[in-house]
Amino acid sequence: MEEQVLQLLQATTRPDTIVIKAAEQGLLQLYPQAEFPFALLTIATHQDIDVGSRKAALTSLKNYVLQTWSPQFDETFTGNVFLNEDAKSRIRDQVFSICTVSGDQAPKDASIQALAAGVASKIASVDFPDSWPTLFPSLLNILNTSTDDGPIHGALRVLAELIDSGLTEQQFFAVAQDLVGALQHVALDNNRALIVRAMTLNVFRACFELLEMVMADHGPSVKAFLDESIKNWMPFFTETIKEPLSRTEGSTLDQNDSQLRGLVALKVQAIKVCINR
Repeated sequence: MEEQVLQLLQATTRPDTIVIKAAEQGLLQLYPQAEFPFALLTIATHQDIDVGSRKAALTSLKNYVLQTWSPQFDETFTGNVFLNEDAKSRIRDQVFSICTVSGDQAPKDASIQALAAGVASKIASVDFPDSWPTLFPSLLNILNTSTDDGPIHGALRVLAELIDSGLTEQQFFAVAQDLVGALQHVALDNNRALIVRAMTLNVFRACFELLEMVMADHGPSVKAFLDESIKNWMPFFTETIKEPLSRTEGSTLDQNDSQLRGLVALKVQAIKVCINR
């Protein structure tokens, strides 16, 4: 089936409206076949397939999830569920792996990881915590223990998507303390890439904003938690904002440019958190 699906995906990227619409209809006709989403995942993870087709596979998988995964997707659900719980579990695991894979298996194009994170967040919005109880423990474990920036970056992408659109206030409040602690662990680690630490602050800021939204229902406890969090983070924010934008001795121009962009991103996120506070 992979070859058939790949041909249809490639057709969806061509500059011809008629060809695109026909390919999209062809993909829709494959929805009832249980192996269809796994064919998409095989294509998405195949290093020898062109990036455009891999991205199209993840976009198609997201559409498939929205239309067939759960009646809770009330605006897009078609009324047809084609997968049993075992198959859904396998898909969750494979999507999560794309988001957080490291080393030679990691996608060279960051947009593949970002698209996978979007799929993961959509699934989590209806499956977490009941059908996907391992999601947050797995994300927190990566933040707290991984020595590779790749999985951390992927975990942060999933968290950013989840906090932005996938979690209810109650679900988030239940994991907020552990999550903020894990984010701080990464942000304060000088061995992490500056851009990864900057992304950590972006996720922290989103956490902060969401916690403020639940203030009405959990006033005293949320306020105490927010105040304590800011107290713990403030020395880091202050130090980051004061850090000079200077070249690093002994580095090449490209290395220096990368470090400078990372430091600027880190400073910007630190300033945004402080302003929002």
